[in-house]
Amino acid sequence: MPIARRPLLLAGAFATAAATIARAQDYPTRPIRVIVPYAAGGTDQYIRVLQQDFAQALGQPVLIDSVVGGGGGIGANRVRTSAPDGYTLLFAGTAALTVVPRMQNLPFTVQDFAPVCTVVAIPLMVAARRNAPFRTVEEMVAQARAKPEGLTFGSPGIGSSPHLAGEVMARAAGVKLLHVPYAGIAPAMTALLAGDIDLVVGAPGIVMPTVESHGILPLAQTGARRIAALPDLTTLKEKGLDVDLVTRFAFFAPKGTPEPILDRLQQVFLRAAAAPSYAEAMRRAYNDVLLQDRAELAAALAEEDRMSERLVRELGLR
Repeated sequence: MPIARRPLLLAGAFATAAATIARAQDYPTRPIRVIVPYAAGGTDQYIRVLQQDFAQALGQPVLIDSVVGGGGGIGANRVRTSAPDGYTLLFAGTAALTVVPRMQNLPFTVQDFAPVCTVVAIPLMVAARRNAPFRTVEEMVAQARAKPEGLTFGSPGIGSSPHLAGEVMARAAGVKLLHVPYAGIAPAMTALLAGDIDLVVGAPGIVMPTVESHGILPLAQTGARRIAALPDLTTLKEKGLDVDLVTRFAFFAPKGTPEPILDRLQQVFLRAAAAPSYAEAMRRAYNDVLLQDRAELAAALAEEDRMSERLVRELGLR
C-alpha cells in the first residue's frame, strides 16, 4: 500500500511546489507591511527615506508600522507568527533576534526568521545629560566607581544592542550602572533631556540631533574605529574600554518564506539602498550604509548569535 501511494504523494508535493512558485512569480499583489519593533522616530527613519522607492519597484504600497515593546521582541514575534508569504516583514537591529529572546525567555531564535538583507550598520553612542557632574568618559567611570549603580543609563529596551553595549562598557570599566529600559531610543532621549537618567546609549543618528539642539554631552562611541560622520568623537577603545559592538539594521521575513520572494525583496531593497542619495542621507544622519545580501547577513547573524550567547551568559543578564 505505501508503494502504491508514493506516486500520489510525489504528485502532491510537485503540485504544492508549483503553486508556491506561481505565487512567488505574481508577488506582490497587495500592500507589504514592514514592522519596526521600536518607537516611531527612531529606527524607522532608516527606511522611511526609501519607502517610495520600495513601493515603486514592487508595484505595491510598503507600509511601515511601529510595534513597540520588549526591546524589539514583541514586534519580532509578531512577524515570526505571520504567514510566510512576503507580506509581513521585520526591519530591526539584529539584537532583537540574537539577544532579546535569550534575556526575555521569548519563544523564538534567529532560526525562526529568513534573512533578506542589511542596509545600515552603526556603532553606538554614549551621551550624558546636560548638567551631568562629569564631562569625559574617565570622569564618568570615576563617579560610577565611587557610587555603584548610582548612575543610570537608558536604552531602547532589555536585550537591545544599546543595552548590551552599556553592560559591556560597565564590565570593561569595572563599574555597575543601573539600566533603565524604554520602548525605544526616542523616549529614552526624552528621559535624558528631562534629567530622569544620567546616560543614554543609542544610535548616533538619534542622539546627535539632541546633542546639537539641546546641549546633550557626547562622551564616546563603540566600535573599533571612529566613523566618518563623527571624526572628533572618541571611541571607548581609545579610552581603554574594549567595547567593539556595532549593530546591523536589516530586513527579515518569517521562516518558510519562498526563496523567489526573498530574492525579489533582496534585489529591490539593496538596489534602493545602493543609491548615492541614500548614502548621503545616512551620512548626514550619522549612519553608515552596509549592504549585505541574504547569504552575507545570515553568516554575520550566526556569528553575532554565538557572541551574544556568550556575552549574555558571562554578564549574567538572564
